[in-house]
Amino acid sequence: MIESISLAPIGYVKNQFTENTPADQIRPQPVQLIIKPELVAGLMGLQAGQNILVLFYFHQAVPEGFALQLHPRHDPANPLQGVFATRSPYRPVNIGATVAQIESIEGHVLTVTGLDALNETPILDIKPYIANFDTAPQFAVRQVADIAEARHKIDELDAEIIRLFGHRAKYVHQVAEFKKDVTEVRAPARYEQVMQSRRQMAVTAGLNPDVIEQMYKLLVENFIKEEEKIVRDRIGI
Repeated sequence: MIESISLAPIGYVKNQFTENTPADQIRPQPVQLIIKPELVAGLMGLQAGQNILVLFYFHQAVPEGFALQLHPRHDPANPLQGVFATRSPYRPVNIGATVAQIESIEGHVLTVTGLDALNETPILDIKPYIANFDTAPQFAVRQVADIAEARHKIDELDAEIIRLFGHRAKYVHQVAEFKKDVTEVRAPARYEQVMQSRRQMAVTAGLNPDVIEQMYKLLVENFIKEEEKIVRDRIGI
């Protein structure tokens, strides 16, 4: 086994956070990834709106300052955990990983949100975030032991579906902001496109497309009414 390795950063983080700051305060803020100019060709294919996995080095963490067991977030109220079961920056090898969203790309500079790294943090690598590879198989179907476990899994799936519907609603509200008049809300061509694509998705998933279409008609009609209300309230009708 190789006992040690040496890595050269591909760039660094540029933002206003110079001291240890809670991740939930850093992530909403846009930060810049300054990539070495000689590596700019490697950014080809990345685009705004895309999610990426950023690997970086916790350069402010003291190498000897880690404990193999700790209370997450340094809070004694949290049960003691092994360091590999936590997201602590104080680790045997100080490597961090965060999924961030690209806001813009200008030459060798990427502006992203969602990254919880401090100013001048060395960037080790950037990879595209691919849901099929990078998402934990939390909702993969497996054989259950009894009916109670099956029902619990159904409840988990329903909770996730409803959460995603909430995200969908937020995007629908954003769509409404681009509509100048109520007459623009109902878009027949788009409506037909949505229904046809959802029917195809249903077939691919082994579901009855007629049932899925009826479900989506109810859902979309509700969102259309919400759009219409948003537009009316904005233009004062």
